[in-house]
Amino acid sequence: MAARPARRAGLRSIRAGQGLGGGASARALAAVEDHDYYLNAGGDIALGVRPKAAASWRIGVENPFDRTQILAVRELRSGGIATSGTAARGAHIRDPRTGRPAGTFASVTVIGPSLLWADIYATAAFARGPGALRWLAKNAGEYEAITVERMTGRVAGMHLVSTSSPPGTAR
Repeated sequence: MAARPARRAGLRSIRAGQGLGGGASARALAAVEDHDYYLNAGGDIALGVRPKAAASWRIGVENPFDRTQILAVRELRSGGIATSGTAARGAHIRDPRTGRPAGTFASVTVIGPSLLWADIYATAAFARGPGALRWLAKNAGEYEAITVERMTGRVAGMHLVSTSSPPGTAR
């Protein structure tokens, strides 16, 4: 079976699944004063800590090869965390250049101020493959990322490399 012809893809072609619905629900929860919230939308998470004296949420990033193991723990007071990968749904993300399943990563987790944008960036980086961390560093504003390579299991990360915000996020 021949691969579909390559086509150019940008952020507009990425479907923002759980991030879109989760973001709307998180905004409604955030409007309730003096209450923490934690919304899990298919594994992607939107959260917030309201009382200033309250402890941050501690979020574990799963190992995509053994989902009982935690690769990293991130403390967060507000924002979103999204993972794109093969652990839960198999090879469902396509490389838009080839039409074939993206093959560089087992998972890409993105953490930042907006669940919607974390979801978009995680999916785009996963589909992009090689050079994804450089691309995120250039384009992803106040977002952090953790990648796990599919073939080697190598874990890499990017932390707060820019001060610009992606569209639609408040500073």
